[in-house]
Amino acid sequence: MDISNTPIATVNNDGSIEVLKDIFFECKNCAECCKLNNIPATEEDIIKMVENGIEVDQAVEELSPILVPCPNVENGVTKAYILRRKPFVNECAFVDENNLCKVHEFKPLACQLYPFSIRKLSKGYRAIIHPDCVCDFIQMDVTKEKSNTLQIVEELLALLSLD
Repeated sequence: MDISNTPIATVNNDGSIEVLKDIFFECKNCAECCKLNNIPATEEDIIKMVENGIEVDQAVEELSPILVPCPNVENGVTKAYILRRKPFVNECAFVDENNLCKVHEFKPLACQLYPFSIRKLSKGYRAIIHPDCVCDFIQMDVTKEKSNTLQIVEELLALLSLD
């Protein structure tokens, strides 16, 4: 069952959150997202990495940016760079042998949000399961008692400073 792009909640302009799908998610540190996805890093993400001792050429594959959706900027897109991948194994260069992130304290926003994304709507925002979701730890259609959709969306909004 393909769960990517599934809307889980709507955030109205007044800040109220409408849960659309009761899900349960808890990261298990499997690092499949780091191994299977190209990870975008914004200029702000790269600046944080440089401030923490990582050279730009160690952080990104190419110095040419791409455009990625970004709901909290005026035109809805921002420049981003793809994080460097390890040769031969083709996973994020910052995943260690224990599937932990070497740059966890200042990892890119895309990593912090994953496996979710936020999309701008005319009357607020929509939280969705990321279009390239590879995560096996999202449980769909759980009971309201087990659901942590509201908590997830509140954390996403805090990361984006949209609350």
